[in-house]
Amino acid sequence: MKIILPVLFSCFVMCRTSAQNSFTVSTPIIFSGVKVKDNWTPYSSPVYKEFLTGSALGYGLQVNYSFKAFFLGLGKGFNTDVGLGYFRQRFDMVRPFNYTSPVQIIYYTDHYSYECVDLSAGLTYKKILSEKYFLKLGVKYNWLKSFQQNYKPTSNFISQSNSRSIDFGSLIILSVKVNRRLSDKFSLGFATLAPIYTAWRNDKIFNDDPSTFNHPKFSLGFDFSISYLFKKTNL
Repeated sequence: MKIILPVLFSCFVMCRTSAQNSFTVSTPIIFSGVKVKDNWTPYSSPVYKEFLTGSALGYGLQVNYSFKAFFLGLGKGFNTDVGLGYFRQRFDMVRPFNYTSPVQIIYYTDHYSYECVDLSAGLTYKKILSEKYFLKLGVKYNWLKSFQQNYKPTSNFISQSNSRSIDFGSLIILSVKVNRRLSDKFSLGFATLAPIYTAWRNDKIFNDDPSTFNHPKFSLGFDFSISYLFKKTNL
């Protein structure tokens, strides 16, 4: 956080307004398959499985600023993007965890999730398709900082919420977005998202090593967006 915020501020200061500058509000949704090691159940237990499987759903809301960063020397059609938003990463899987309870029994999750601040930076390339449509190809790095963690037991016990500050994870996402102009100022977009790298920090509540990371078996997503152009683009 201490490094990323000054970098984002520097980008705003060093860029200048051009016809390609825009603000975008997007709603990313990413589906993943998950496989984790069970570090809680004893090996001698009749229900022990070395690996547990499930699914994950990540979704949120992000505000993105796209601008022509002349100081980077990029060619025509390229823009630099910086973003700030909220992201919730949910895991749907049954696994034992350290539920806070005076009764010393093993509790299992029904699902659990991490509420995160989402900071991002990336590059996009814009290609005009017609008077109404244009294409954007992008690559973006997302850094997730969790401020709240929620764990729902399988039984009818109250959900447990923790408020630890965790460098939860990061993603590198490739995107292909088709945009339709609504006017000189506004456009709507639909993108296919392909995370080529995802790392989620392991959680000590599952008896994992928090200095290590877990990676999904696969991930695929999409997002909807609306963009505001700062001034009319001369096509």
